[in-house]
Amino acid sequence: MVGKIIQNGWNTVIKLRRAVGVIYLVNLLIAAALSIPLFFGLHRYLDYSTLRSEMSSGFSYAWWSAFNFRAEGLAATLRPSLSGGFGPIFDNLELLISGNWTAYGVAVFVLGIAYVLLAAFFNGGFVGLAVEERPFSTQRFFSQSGLYFHHMAALAVTALLLFLGIYKGLYPLVFSLVDKLTTGSLSQPWVWFVNLVAYLLLIKVIFIVTMIFDYARVILITDKKESAWISIGLATLFVFRHYRAWLINALLVGVGVLGTLTAALLLSAFRSTAFWSLLTLFALQQLFILGLISLRLTFYASQVEYYRRQKEAETLVRKKRL
Repeated sequence: MVGKIIQNGWNTVIKLRRAVGVIYLVNLLIAAALSIPLFFGLHRYLDYSTLRSEMSSGFSYAWWSAFNFRAEGLAATLRPSLSGGFGPIFDNLELLISGNWTAYGVAVFVLGIAYVLLAAFFNGGFVGLAVEERPFSTQRFFSQSGLYFHHMAALAVTALLLFLGIYKGLYPLVFSLVDKLTTGSLSQPWVWFVNLVAYLLLIKVIFIVTMIFDYARVILITDKKESAWISIGLATLFVFRHYRAWLINALLVGVGVLGTLTAALLLSAFRSTAFWSLLTLFALQQLFILGLISLRLTFYASQVEYYRRQKEAETLVRKKRL
């Protein structure tokens, strides 16, 4: 049943693939609006410092230190990472668990909030189309996005506040307990194990909260609820009553993790600064972004399919009892 639901969710994404294209183009425009000015800023600085040839052959920490000292705004968020391909993955994972968004600067934080609201806009449009089971229409897609935006924005803001509570409350509590359990310990494996359990606990909490808000979006649109907060309550009850909802999300998350690791290995293989190599690298990166968008929409389509099946099954059971 779970495999069939995910397959049907993927088929829905294929049927509404133009929505993937619209979301991708918007992402590309936002990225271009940020990266092009940043590119010209770096271009001027490299030209001035005559380090272009050195930077093309390898990263210069001395250059980055000087640049970072003078950088302002978005440029100040640039930072070196591990060169093995997995550095950014671990950076993002740590950011997800710790919630230390301010380390990347106020500009990135504000842009992140704006992007969350934009994602909320498109989430409502896609879920609305998936529930209707009608062919894709750009006009209908944006109409559905606008129709449900206030609810989707309310869910997004509520989720952000809840995550803030987790980061400010649960995170310090868990790791203060870790410090108590590991302080004075001479066993390195014990310290590693306790920290691993703490990180897994926080990841599980984030996973559950994310899943609840996903189903809140589905329930709100499928059942045409008038309150986002009522939908959160109904989604919480639904998630804890149906273990298959966990399996669907876990399998899709597993696909996402495997895909991310594979992409990291492929992208880390490119070391050349030749034009065609860079062009190939850019194409692979864009395919990766398309894959992430498609996977996220598969989440929603699969959840819509599963919730509809469960609702139909429960309705049938009630009729038989009557």
